[in-house]
Amino acid sequence: MKNFVMTACAIAVLSGSAAAGTVDIGDYSFDLDQFTGAAVTYRSNADGGQVTFDGKLWDNAVGVDGYTIGELAAGQYGSDPGDQLSLNNRSTPDWFTLSFATGLSVGDANHDTFVFYEITSSNSGVDVEGTSWEISFNNGAFFSANLGDATFLDNSSLSVENVNQIAFNLTDFGLSVGDMLYSVTVRNVNTGSSTSDPDFIFGGLEGNLAVVPLPPAALAGLGMLAGLASIRKLRQR
Repeated sequence: MKNFVMTACAIAVLSGSAAAGTVDIGDYSFDLDQFTGAAVTYRSNADGGQVTFDGKLWDNAVGVDGYTIGELAAGQYGSDPGDQLSLNNRSTPDWFTLSFATGLSVGDANHDTFVFYEITSSNSGVDVEGTSWEISFNNGAFFSANLGDATFLDNSSLSVENVNQIAFNLTDFGLSVGDMLYSVTVRNVNTGSSTSDPDFIFGGLEGNLAVVPLPPAALAGLGMLAGLASIRKLRQR
């Protein structure tokens, strides 16, 4: 099981919250704590968007109910229309952005993969629609999804939707080891046909969360504070 790191702001220590657990999908394992406080924004209908939501069975079967892209988006608007977020407009592309409440650290070669799961109507392999979209990390340049590592997952044994698993090695898309991942944006593309309507159900950074150790300067500061507190106690005796 791979690991990646989640930073704590200032010198605060993450504590007091129950772990959301992990889920294994395809070749990857995801720590669901990465979605604590995460938000999804998307192109609104008022802006000409045609983003839609449809309830699906996949997330319940796989065990990520409440953590899918559509559910994160729906939760911001006071309702839960479903777990599938579909980008329908191509001429002026629909988009959505997944923003993390706390930056996620890009680790070494075993800790740098962001993976999307996209519903497909195919029964035999990755379809054209499955990679007919573009992706951007931290508001950087957009890249074609067909540059990712696409794999077809047959879920017929679960009696739920088949999906395309598309993995992106972050160090190939503008980030370096030690950089922080704050947001991921996906937008539709105009293919000149009806084959670009990506339907997303899940996307996350692969691995287990861990709190970044405090830097030496911060630890020294905490030691000084502890020392001052001890002196005060001695003077009060």
